[in-house]
Amino acid sequence: RARPAGLSTYRASALELNLGWGGPYGGLGLSYAHLIGPATDLNVGVGIGVGGKIGGGVRHFLSPAKRVSPYIGANVARSGRLTNVDLVLNEGQPSEERAIYSLAPSGVLHLRTGMRWQPGRAGLLGTLGYGVRFTGNPVTYVTSNGQLPSRQMRNIMNIISPGGLEISLGLSIGLGR
Repeated sequence: RARPAGLSTYRASALELNLGWGGPYGGLGLSYAHLIGPATDLNVGVGIGVGGKIGGGVRHFLSPAKRVSPYIGANVARSGRLTNVDLVLNEGQPSEERAIYSLAPSGVLHLRTGMRWQPGRAGLLGTLGYGVRFTGNPVTYVTSNGQLPSRQMRNIMNIISPGGLEISLGLSIGLGR
């Protein structure tokens, strides 16, 4: 049995709804977690982000017998494709810039840490992390002037493309007994 008495307050399985920025399962994600030991779970999920996401990971809880426990984890996620999205900066201004961009599918390794509060069947997870792309830059541009996109345009694409800072909040609902 994955949850020996007195070692963990967590149910053996949980469904989680995740909301935030930069998470492995997108800005809005749904995941399933299963304890493989009293302090470690494996999780898989899907979500909606820029291009959609799917992935899996592992978390280790440092104090699973307590209601509040810090944790560390790692996830690998794959983002979907976006094709020919129009982006306009400074519309109507003399410095207006227009680009059509596409995002190729990409793989991201998410390194995460956070806190889990589990007073009963339902709990909350607050997470900070960072995603590192391991498949290269997925963004391609076609600009209105035929030149490279401006620094401002590239910065916006870096913010919305896979990888980078994660700040998220999750609701965990324990399944079974």
